Amino acid sequence: MSARPLQGLLGDAVDFVLTNPIFVGFVVLLLLFVFFGYLFVRRTLLGLREGYDDGYGKE
Repeated sequence: MSARPLQGLLGDAVDFVLTNPIFVGFVVLLLLFVFFGYLFVRRTLLGLREGYDDGYGKE
């Protein structure tokens, strides 16, 4: 196996990013929003569970 197909694939990806920076930026912002939302909901639910456990006196 040679590295030629990988170089072609990477070259295509770099060309796409350089020719469509607004689209790539939008996708990055969308991914950041999704990850932030996941972490926010996770932290909220874990805090809620901890509050319930403290309220009932469970360890």
